[in-house]
Amino acid sequence: MAQKLTGGKASLEVRALSRTVLGWRNIRGWSLPELGELVGFSVATLSQISRAVTRPSPSDVLKIGAACRAPDDEIELCARVAQRANDPQMWDRINGDAWARLVWTPWDVMAEANELLIVASDVLPEPFRIGAYHDALCESGAATSGLDVDLQQGVLARLDMDEKEAARPGSHGPLHIRLLVTEAVLTGSVGGARTMIEQLGHLEDLAGRTGFDLRVVDNEAGPYFGMHQSFTVMRFRAPRFEDVVLTRTLHGGDVWLESAAECAPYERALLVLNDVIRPREDSLHWLSRASLALQ
Repeated sequence: MAQKLTGGKASLEVRALSRTVLGWRNIRGWSLPELGELVGFSVATLSQISRAVTRPSPSDVLKIGAACRAPDDEIELCARVAQRANDPQMWDRINGDAWARLVWTPWDVMAEANELLIVASDVLPEPFRIGAYHDALCESGAATSGLDVDLQQGVLARLDMDEKEAARPGSHGPLHIRLLVTEAVLTGSVGGARTMIEQLGHLEDLAGRTGFDLRVVDNEAGPYFGMHQSFTVMRFRAPRFEDVVLTRTLHGGDVWLESAAECAPYERALLVLNDVIRPREDSLHWLSRASLALQ
């Protein structure tokens, strides 16, 4: 049966495992009670697995996968991940780490987060892009896939979440976003002047929403620690989820950092940025002036 989390914490891989295994029921269109009746698990147990409160054992993976008729390769991979979750270091020492891993997207993790601290020093992140801005990035090769508007709206909808919505079963609660963006990003020419005007207007609209805080990094501040580095710190309400950092590189793709030692430099960079960002009202005025200058 489902096992306790190692150290009481759910790694990103364990959370991806939970999403994948309980997501198999969607192949058959089953509810949690329907799946539970077939595999002999209570709804409470399945709910705990789906929320990464506990992790599925290898036998749980095999039983659920067989019932849902999930692809054999997915079942095998998830069974191995479930084995590895008990002691990742020992597992890798015995088996080697050159094996396929579960993958997850930033959207998956953002859906569970309660606070996003985003530093944008090259281009605006996907949650805040308009279609034309994203399309221009795709044409230049700076983005490789289309903008998923449904996922984007799902994240932004949580900015104004009320208490009633937050109390619903399965809800991760309201989301608070702090976007620290350099002047260079906001005065760029992605897609041309018309696209940038629309994009800046979209940011102004977002800045009026409850959970969104936009700050502009002052160009006159001079060099500072973490300069030219874009990253996102994700924080979670659930104590079983540790803060994580997401960085993106052209050659390495998404890089997820989970350990305190790996995340520490980015936390330090956030503290330093507090000394070089414009105040909230000043940032909004600067944004309006930048938009007017393009017209």
